[in-house]
Amino acid sequence: MKSNNINLDVYKNVTVLRDDLLVGGTKSRFLHLLLDPKKVGYVYASPVYGGFQIALSGVAKSLNKKTIIFTPERKKPHYNTLKASNLGAEIIEIKPGYLNVIQKRAKDFVASYPEYQYLEFGANYPEAIRLIAGTMQSITNELGKEPSEVYCAVGSGTLVKGILAGTTKAKVTGVVVGKEFNYEHERLRLIKYPKGFDYLSKYKAPFQSMPNYDLKALEVCMELKKSNDVLFWNVY
Repeated sequence: MKSNNINLDVYKNVTVLRDDLLVGGTKSRFLHLLLDPKKVGYVYASPVYGGFQIALSGVAKSLNKKTIIFTPERKKPHYNTLKASNLGAEIIEIKPGYLNVIQKRAKDFVASYPEYQYLEFGANYPEAIRLIAGTMQSITNELGKEPSEVYCAVGSGTLVKGILAGTTKAKVTGVVVGKEFNYEHERLRLIKYPKGFDYLSKYKAPFQSMPNYDLKALEVCMELKKSNDVLFWNVY
């Protein structure tokens, strides 16, 4: 099913939102709301495995804007870093690569070059949460009812907050695949994936799903879902 960028497939009785079919994935749904068109470019501090760096680089390229990604130094660049680079981003590697360190370096850069816009980690902005909520409501309209269960991966928390805002009854399971995430809601269950972020899930899916992110949540979804009235949100 496809309507207004709502691409839905069914996999083993689970409805899957195929945002892997969008250039830049889910983040491309709201990035345009966050970018100041008056700036010459955009600066982001990203973990090497972060997906936002890819979406930002792609959208900025389409706008003929520059992207600068601050990221931890590695002997061999992560494939997500390479994707951002291939989309035209300038990559600045930082050592030590702790998130707070690369964020400070990125903010210091923008303080010196205010013609650039700094974007917060994970795009955890109210505008992004509202747009995800609207997408969730569109999915409900497409299906004709709100799913009983929704599963998604959790990084910064933007997606799961948007899903909760866009539903009224669904039980939402967020699979925490990165750093610790604490958020309370009566309909939310958070499950910490048992292995580290760099671990690549071996689960086999018939669609593109990031093995150190979404695919882990799909793996948990298939293990724990309680019905066939389930939505899995594939960010990619």
